[in-house]
Amino acid sequence: MARICCGPLHTFALLTSVLILAHKDKNVSFAFSPSAEWQHSSNISYRSIQFRKNLSINVSADPRTHTSLVSDQCGIAVESRIDCGRDRSLSRADCEGRGCCYVPLPQSGLGGPPWCFYPVRYPGYKMGPLLPTEKGKRATLARSEPSYLPRDIPTLQLDVMPETLGRLHLSLKDPASPRYEVPFVTSQLRGHKDIQNPLYDVDFQPDPFGFIVRRKSNGRVLLNTTIGPLLFADQYLQLSTSMASSVISGLGEHYTPITLDLNWSSVSLWNRDMASANLYGSHPFFLVQEGDGQAHGVFLLNSNAMEVFLQPAPALTWVTVGGILDFYIFLGPSPQSVVQQYHEVIGYPMMPSYWSLGFHLCRWGYTSTNITRTVVQLMRQAKIPLDVQWNDLDYADQRRVFTFDPQRFGDLPQMVEEFHQLGMKYVLILDPGISSASPPGSYKPFDDGLKRGVFIKNSTGQILIGKVWPGPTAFPDFTNPTTQDWWMDCIRVFHSKVPVDGLWIDMNEPSNFVQGSVDGCPDSDLEKPPYTPGVIGGQLNSGTLCVSAQQYLSNHYNLHNLYGLTEAIATHRALLKVKSTRPFVLSRSSFPGLGRFSAHWTGDVRSDWEQLRFSIPGVLLFGLYGIPLVGADVCGFGGDTTEELCVRWTQLGAFYPFMRNHNDRPNAVRYQSTPTLERAPGLEPTLETGKQEPSVDYTREQEPSVVGTGTWGKLRHKRQTDKGQYILFPAPLDTINIHVREGSIIPQQLPALTTTASRRNPFTLIVALSVGNWAKGELFWDDGESLDTFEHGHYSYVLFFAQEVQNRVNFVKLNGSLDGLVLGEVRVFGVQASPTAVWANGQKVHDFSYSPDTKVCNKCLCFILIFKMC
Repeated sequence: MARICCGPLHTFALLTSVLILAHKDKNVSFAFSPSAEWQHSSNISYRSIQFRKNLSINVSADPRTHTSLVSDQCGIAVESRIDCGRDRSLSRADCEGRGCCYVPLPQSGLGGPPWCFYPVRYPGYKMGPLLPTEKGKRATLARSEPSYLPRDIPTLQLDVMPETLGRLHLSLKDPASPRYEVPFVTSQLRGHKDIQNPLYDVDFQPDPFGFIVRRKSNGRVLLNTTIGPLLFADQYLQLSTSMASSVISGLGEHYTPITLDLNWSSVSLWNRDMASANLYGSHPFFLVQEGDGQAHGVFLLNSNAMEVFLQPAPALTWVTVGGILDFYIFLGPSPQSVVQQYHEVIGYPMMPSYWSLGFHLCRWGYTSTNITRTVVQLMRQAKIPLDVQWNDLDYADQRRVFTFDPQRFGDLPQMVEEFHQLGMKYVLILDPGISSASPPGSYKPFDDGLKRGVFIKNSTGQILIGKVWPGPTAFPDFTNPTTQDWWMDCIRVFHSKVPVDGLWIDMNEPSNFVQGSVDGCPDSDLEKPPYTPGVIGGQLNSGTLCVSAQQYLSNHYNLHNLYGLTEAIATHRALLKVKSTRPFVLSRSSFPGLGRFSAHWTGDVRSDWEQLRFSIPGVLLFGLYGIPLVGADVCGFGGDTTEELCVRWTQLGAFYPFMRNHNDRPNAVRYQSTPTLERAPGLEPTLETGKQEPSVDYTREQEPSVVGTGTWGKLRHKRQTDKGQYILFPAPLDTINIHVREGSIIPQQLPALTTTASRRNPFTLIVALSVGNWAKGELFWDDGESLDTFEHGHYSYVLFFAQEVQNRVNFVKLNGSLDGLVLGEVRVFGVQASPTAVWANGQKVHDFSYSPDTKVCNKCLCFILIFKMC
């Protein structure tokens, strides 16, 4: 007899055959043999490492002159060579003039192992004694000889700050002259130097300086920066490290698989609107899977242009053109805890409005309110769920933001109110560029901004003028508090006319149709630094502003990657003030911390199968970056789509946390799953070991899937599948294969045309019993739009637990109040034998079904029931 009682629930993962492929660790040998002297402080072990004298390098007083190197110093394995010529191509004489090894390789072209590389123990900084500080330990690093870089910094300050059991913070900066540092992101961070039994040990090599971070539980080396020199000049900072594994994810935003290619590849971080190199966001964070289920992560808090080089040793080299080296190291030990520790540093994501989890419809080309209304009417006639209608820049008068065209969109305010009457919401685009070409007195946003001094200035102190959609354009400086107030005033005035529910901030890398400005850029070290990362266009000002442009907090050279984040903060703040409900902001540009203020979409993707495939890791990785409300433009943006591509993309898009486009069946599935999306809007990749790649093949009507650890239930056909199988599932155009992991309880609701209506429908619980005959889940429920419901306790949080005890399945509600919510059905996977009776709250349920083939008990609870204690 299976007795089913009402009760609690856990967030589930909807598997779309996306796997992270883990590989075995590679052991890397290094050419040194240390003897150690230990220092102990606050339960953290610091160790100075001394190396054998026969490995010392014989250099002249100036390493830029030719140096004779013994074979031991250059006998480094090819995969472990650290490039000595990143700034330019070097001849043998140039290479050896830097004190580096020059060993050509046969058939080694661009992108392969370097011919010119650093020898063992290349001269660098020498570390002084570690001294206690308020936050941890501090030491001075000094160069005995200058490097080959212009304006190198002879003395550095090292701070070692053990902040939590699983988080270590190390920074390197110039103690003599303040340098630019990222001005926010971690402002609310707290830590403590007296950490008892942390998960890490830190060792130091004094000369040349390097540090080694180990996992204390097993001694595994996670980072070892002694493999290459520390270089620290005014516009060139470099540090290399070995890696504990070749399975590395992160360093976005790029079109890449979940795991990065370590075969002599590189990624550039410089926000730009041009695929497929440096994309719209910069996220200098990566997660490493160590091979035994443990993981760690590293975050370099630096907003300057950066390039990260990956090589098969495995090893990694950071090169950035400014700022400081400010590292946060997260010990996990699980991948999930690494991500949580990272989010503690950059800030947890905002709570989205419930309606933002519904379906959004938008495109360029809705050229009037009549066309926009017609689209909504057709969607409703076809009974396709639609929560949010959008307009692109078509609405604006002469493409100037904060206006609407008086002929084509003259009744825009009335249209928005009509949508509200239907239970829908409305969002429009808001580019940062402000037209500067309108006659004085005719365009208040520019006139008022000019008076208040809110625009970015060029190096001579004049307003920098670029060019975007409205023509000549000025760019607001969102790091200026005055600009934030002006932006709020502009949004308040516009909202009083057009009561929008959210704002889409596009073009905010910022994008510019001319290089730098209409007047060009000055010839300076900022515009032409000694080293330029591998960015599209070959110059930092390509497709954006002059990097010598002046902003309130610093120059654009330092602040460029923060432009989208600072605009998102200002827009979030303005909507918070104007609407007094949860703001909805969608930003194209991103940087760590954006998820606290905004959602994100993956930009102007092409309408092809490759872009559909890349959208999967793109969406998953932004969950790691702390921006879980993310999606790609369903069916693509650029180019012509096809019916099959659009159908398949819509089926996939039904599981993006943020979805735009339309199709009836995928939308119904999405609206069923919305209660779970509110609890955890981000998708989480399954961390599995295997050799099979996910398949995205438009020629197949069968879908190959690798089923991961545990038992999985096929939701649509209510069938179980055992772990570790490679299975072909039928996949005609009208089918979405959804699998539920064993041990999960999933809340669903009957779909409706809007989330406003679906929230009133009964719940269904999908229960997938594990091999041990248990399942768990959770449900978070509030009004979907009020501010600070969690902080004020205005919500229900329910934990569900199902367990078979003496042939009974019991639900236990642990906490929470769900008055007014109704449970319409319970479906249980994994019931091994046909129930003789089903009970709910002491009442016998007569209308239930059981399939011995699928082991699914369906309609186990077929009447409406108020959630209450069993």
